[in-house]
Amino acid sequence: MNPEEKISYLKLKAAKHGFEGYFSLARKLKSTKVVERVSDETLFLLTYMAAISTADIERDRIFGYTGYQKEYEASKYFKLIHILASEWGYAYAKACKYISQRLKDEYLSKFFGRMSNILSSGEPEKRFLKQEKLTREEIYCNEYERSIESLKKWTDGYTALMVSLTLVVTIILVSVMIYTLENMETIIFLVIVMTVFICGLALFIIYKVAPAEKKAHTLVRKSREQKIIRLLSLTLLPVGAISLIVLILMGIKLQYILLAIAFFTFPIGFFAMLDDKNIDEKDTNYPAFIKTLGTLAGTTGTTIRNAMDDLDKETIGCLKPGVEELHAGLSMGLTSKHCWEKFIGETGSELINRCSRIFTDAIELGGDPAEIGNTVSASSLIIVLLRMKRKLVSSSFRGLAITLHAVMVGLLILIIEMISKFSELVSKMSESYTSIQDGIPEMGMSMFNVADSIPQLYKFTLSIVIVLTISNTLVIKIVEGGENWKLFFYGGLTSGISGLCMILIPPVISNVFTFQV
Repeated sequence: MNPEEKISYLKLKAAKHGFEGYFSLARKLKSTKVVERVSDETLFLLTYMAAISTADIERDRIFGYTGYQKEYEASKYFKLIHILASEWGYAYAKACKYISQRLKDEYLSKFFGRMSNILSSGEPEKRFLKQEKLTREEIYCNEYERSIESLKKWTDGYTALMVSLTLVVTIILVSVMIYTLENMETIIFLVIVMTVFICGLALFIIYKVAPAEKKAHTLVRKSREQKIIRLLSLTLLPVGAISLIVLILMGIKLQYILLAIAFFTFPIGFFAMLDDKNIDEKDTNYPAFIKTLGTLAGTTGTTIRNAMDDLDKETIGCLKPGVEELHAGLSMGLTSKHCWEKFIGETGSELINRCSRIFTDAIELGGDPAEIGNTVSASSLIIVLLRMKRKLVSSSFRGLAITLHAVMVGLLILIIEMISKFSELVSKMSESYTSIQDGIPEMGMSMFNVADSIPQLYKFTLSIVIVLTISNTLVIKIVEGGENWKLFFYGGLTSGISGLCMILIPPVISNVFTFQV
């Protein structure tokens, strides 16, 4: 169903349902959610409106087409305005005012209020939308940069929290060896709960601070890496889940279970990271490509297909194979929609998906290709540049977090193994000197004998290791952004590090703490 058919369908549906449609409208407005994280959806929605308005289409069609864009959360409000104007007899200015007074989102409420004033004054929508898009770009850049600064500070805070938690756990382990703690089970439980709470709170704050962005699209056609990810997830994850259940039921040690988790998740994560890297490269080359293509079509007055004949494909980097296939499809007379969908799908990028659809929709409506290309290129370039700033923070934090995870887990395993070996040594010495008069040596050594507490201390230490593994996996992904498939890479990496520390450190401690009693 094309946009025109969709608009007609909405009109028919609204007229058919009468007052029921009105109450449905009221319910939708009441369910409005306030956007708390920095998001680029409003920017691209305004880019869409600014691009299609270059075709000088009617106001009714601008709101109708915008309301049809389901990938944007705010598009439903334009659809409601369109219904109010076309079916309930509202003027568009009054409908915008009505919606603005009932929205909880501050920016959207003010935007619709400004639009109401502009429509009442008779100013062309094209000029207003172009200026509003430029204003939103400035606001978005400012919000994103402030979020990056906050994110940088909170990542430093997270690092300090993790070091402090490790210090607290270390003190408790050493205290148990020196002093006889009453209600040790309660203390251990409270420390574990405190660790989970602090990690959860830190993750929640960082999640709220970090800008929300969607890199990979959700279309049926995927990139090569996304197809591999899907295939591996359908095979490795079920097999891995069954294998882990079997290992747990068999009583296999935790370190080998962690290595098994890494074995089944790391391959998926590897291709997820590869796909993320390829998307970044394609997104970086896209603004120049779409601007050049629009300029060629606009200045020569030709179609997009003819403009591609003059496009220097050596200057578009990794987009070259996809653009060549797009050009070949258009040259063979295939429909523009299917050619562009193939190109978009194989890039795997949500940025290219949004911008290409804005470009093609505006071109089909009769807009100026050069102006549309500049509009789309400017919005996409802003996203690319802001992602680069975020990458500076995330890349340094990623290296620090992984290194810190290895150090923290290694330190905890080292301490518990030292306590265990020292306790064994004290027990042997205590047995050797039980015949000494008055039992003074026995009493002096018994205060260091924590053999009965070793199993509980092991469980305590391993619980903290699991919490740190999960927390560090999530925080790196949140700070870095991108798709959730990357969790498998960082989850496999941190699980593998934890498992290797638990396997390699105990033999080293056993060789070091070997005494003849």
